[in-house]
Amino acid sequence: MKLLIPTEGSFGYKAMCLVLAGIYAWFLMGLDVDGYIDRGNYLIYAKHSDEIFVMYAASGLKAMITNEPIWLLFNIWAAKFFSPEDTLRVIIFFSSFLISFLVLRSYPKYAFFLILFILMPQVLKNNIIHLRQGLGITFFFLGWWCRYLPLRILFIGLAPLVHASFFFINALFLLNIAFSTFSVSTVWRVVYTLGVGVMLGAVGILLADVLGARQGESAEYSGMGAGGSGLAFVFWFVFSVIFFMEGKSFLRNNFFAASVLVFYLSTYFLLPVTARVFESGMLVVLLASLGLTDWRRYAAYALYAFYFCMQWYPLFGLPGYGWGAESAI
Repeated sequence: MKLLIPTEGSFGYKAMCLVLAGIYAWFLMGLDVDGYIDRGNYLIYAKHSDEIFVMYAASGLKAMITNEPIWLLFNIWAAKFFSPEDTLRVIIFFSSFLISFLVLRSYPKYAFFLILFILMPQVLKNNIIHLRQGLGITFFFLGWWCRYLPLRILFIGLAPLVHASFFFINALFLLNIAFSTFSVSTVWRVVYTLGVGVMLGAVGILLADVLGARQGESAEYSGMGAGGSGLAFVFWFVFSVIFFMEGKSFLRNNFFAASVLVFYLSTYFLLPVTARVFESGMLVVLLASLGLTDWRRYAAYALYAFYFCMQWYPLFGLPGYGWGAESAI
């Protein structure tokens, strides 16, 4: 399994990345705190995470671990120094600054596409309406790009304790470590990942309920399939075909990204939370695809542009670009 280690780049490029990340984070932090969907819920966490943490702790170790304790502890810590509104601003700035900086400095040669990636709605919304997921992605990426192994393990291990989608992402991560350790062939890697996807897709929400996670009891998730129009499935299926056509060597070096695609496609019609899981790993997929060559590279570029435009087009003209609090009424 190839590690996505950022290229060094020049000092000037790093400085530019810092400035752009700072502008990006400052803008997102400056948005109206209560003007967007779910901000009310996050303000509740900012005010009452200590009580919520005690409630889950009283329910037992399983319930505490599966209900994102690091997210709660982060809120408890921030509440000691900031108002609830400023706690949200701190979370937004911390997540958006680190993610954008890590992405922008990763591959200077592809700076234009890196900017495109962090402006995609599925990435941007993690620092506007899905703040917990944005923080989870930040922890995972800090580990993903860390050269010091103990810290790498720590940050990646903490990610599911911030956002539960990373229980699935980390399961794929561990599966890929096993593939590399035992030199499993590419074909069998795909077969095993498909099997894991179907199995988790079938029992994922039931397992969450057994473990005491809030997702298992949520009406939003229980007793329903992934739903959706199927257009996302078609798009990412086409993307996956191009990705896999790069060849065995590329796939062996980037199979974690490939496994995120395989998991998403295999659970699309089975697992209600599969889109959220995929969003947690989407940046890894996009960054890996920058390594495509020949016609596949240009096909990927066309797909980036298509996806960017098709995601933004229906959002223009809507309150808060579709994420405004008015949109929820």
